[in-house]
Amino acid sequence: MKKIFVSITLLFLLSCSDKKKSDTETYIAGFKTIQIKDTTRIYKPKTDTTDYLHFRPLDIDVWYPASASTKDTTILFRNILGLLEKRANYYTASNAGNGMTQQLAQYFCDGLKCSDSTKVLNFKTQSFKNAKPAEDKFPLIIYLSAFNGMSYENFTLFEELAKKGFVVASISSIGRFPGDMTMKNEDLMEQVNDAIATLNNLKESSNIDFTKIGIMGYSWGGLSGSILASKIPNVACLISLDGSEFHHYGQAKEENTDFDGIRNSQDFKDMRLSVPYLRLESSPSTSIEKEDSVYNFTEKLSSDRQIFKIDSAQHEDFACLPQLVKQSGNCKPNQHFKIISKLTISFLEDHLKNGKTFTETVGQEISKKTVRKK
Repeated sequence: MKKIFVSITLLFLLSCSDKKKSDTETYIAGFKTIQIKDTTRIYKPKTDTTDYLHFRPLDIDVWYPASASTKDTTILFRNILGLLEKRANYYTASNAGNGMTQQLAQYFCDGLKCSDSTKVLNFKTQSFKNAKPAEDKFPLIIYLSAFNGMSYENFTLFEELAKKGFVVASISSIGRFPGDMTMKNEDLMEQVNDAIATLNNLKESSNIDFTKIGIMGYSWGGLSGSILASKIPNVACLISLDGSEFHHYGQAKEENTDFDGIRNSQDFKDMRLSVPYLRLESSPSTSIEKEDSVYNFTEKLSSDRQIFKIDSAQHEDFACLPQLVKQSGNCKPNQHFKIISKLTISFLEDHLKNGKTFTETVGQEISKKTVRKK
């Protein structure tokens, strides 16, 4: 977990309200955190049950449709970002996370040359902590975060989905003890198994329709989500936001070796995906790293797949944090995240709510030349 500070900072620097009416209902975005232990897995080696880190700890962050109340108030971004500091300390039994909230906010501002840490931390979200869940059953979306990423990296998208009648469970990217994610298969499967443990924990939730599950992942989470989709029932669709399942072979020899280890694992070999698949890709104007080849992940997919490039989008445009910083500092944002969110929501509504808007939505973006089919 001690590497998370550096990893998230690098990811960000390289990469980091309309109310919905469903029939007659109007929802707000509720937010809650569930902390559990997965007793089927050992987290800290060479310990026994007297050590609180013996079993795999898991924090489940959930955004959900809630009923509006005069008692509800939105939380500030500092409350969401602050979860990382607390968890860094908890997962390492140390003070490694102390001061991380303020430091990260400052790095975000410095990286984008916009806003200041006070404005970022005091940014008012549209998440209502522990708001009363709406009385209905809603489709579930399992989101898997980017490499060493935390659940909040796309929280504004989760808020919009909750307001439109979806429950979103976001899975942070935490590897084996002391929590650092690597690109080795053993750590990848920790995130996959965290998602499976999350699903098992949520089974008692009265507001979730478990017959309709969508899986979505960003970057490394796109690869984790692909494996998850082949291991759980009732998956209705899979979305990859510039995911790592299409591995780019190049100069990073260790990463290439690690990906080959994943490709040769039994879970990956057994993977065959028949669910509708949407991939939204970055399309930078220049490529910094020389590529030898790209693994053709389509061999794992059925014919029901759609891949689009977002014109001029960088990898970081697939997370909401750059937009948040720019909005807090009144800097001019780009439109990439707005387009990505619109396409993502439309695809999920089609496949989890029997909507019929995605073809028209993507057609509009193609006509505006903001998106092109690959």
